[in-house]
Amino acid sequence: MPAATRSSPTPAITSIKLSPSELETKQLTSHHLQEALEALHRDGVLVLNNAISSDQLDTLNSRMVPEAQTLYNRSTTHHNFGFGTGNIQQDAIVDPGYIFPDIIANPFATAITECMLGPHPRLRFQSANTAFKAEKRQPVHVDVHFDFPKMPFGFCININLIDVGPEHGSTEMWLGSHLDTSWQAEVEKSGSVIPSNILERRRKLSPPVQPTLPKGSLIVRDLRLWHAGMPNRTDDVRVMLVTIHFPAWYRTKQTILLPESLKGKVEWGNLVPCVEWVNDDYDYLQGQHDHDFDLLP
Repeated sequence: MPAATRSSPTPAITSIKLSPSELETKQLTSHHLQEALEALHRDGVLVLNNAISSDQLDTLNSRMVPEAQTLYNRSTTHHNFGFGTGNIQQDAIVDPGYIFPDIIANPFATAITECMLGPHPRLRFQSANTAFKAEKRQPVHVDVHFDFPKMPFGFCININLIDVGPEHGSTEMWLGSHLDTSWQAEVEKSGSVIPSNILERRRKLSPPVQPTLPKGSLIVRDLRLWHAGMPNRTDDVRVMLVTIHFPAWYRTKQTILLPESLKGKVEWGNLVPCVEWVNDDYDYLQGQHDHDFDLLP
């Protein structure tokens, strides 16, 4: 049986190393798929630690870091939880030469989310958040601001472009917290920050973890999981890509932007892209944070 690790009793994120055969065929073994699904049901997060080609990440990093600096210098760019965090919302590149199927439609991620969400999950969000050197952390929060379904309804696929650890501001995650919705009764309807009393109660049960992840890792995270962006204390700009998969039944009009020249040219597998097609010269670098994941009536 292929190995997957999770230390106990100290909380640790399940990390699965894909075999050469899996990487060649783009298919998970049944053992690894089971391990991934158990981790998501139990912890709300898992890592495939060698799912992405380093060459593709280096190509993206060489372009996205200078673009991040451009956005960081603009007063209109959205800063996640304020300027002190050094964390900005960065738009995904829409140029055809920088869109890789293993990143935008990773087959391992789709195989996992399809088991969690049902057949043919929908790709409805693509972006990045980028951490510059800073001292301030984010509050612990969830990424949804409404009375969400009491079941898995969305999964973030995160890919860092470099090796990351606590010093680079790897995301703090609270394993198993996706199953605790008690915080919703104590916040305003549009609130998403976990109240401190509930946070401390959870800490005694299962304290947070801040993982160290090699370049090439792919993170699958339940949208309901409590987490927080942490300060990047290095001089390295850390770009983290994000796409989000929703079930076919989920009622939202959220779409991603892609260039028209890519129509019919991306291998999506069982992932269904919900796309607004734009011209290849579209000025995508906006630094906005205007998505809407609300479940429509």
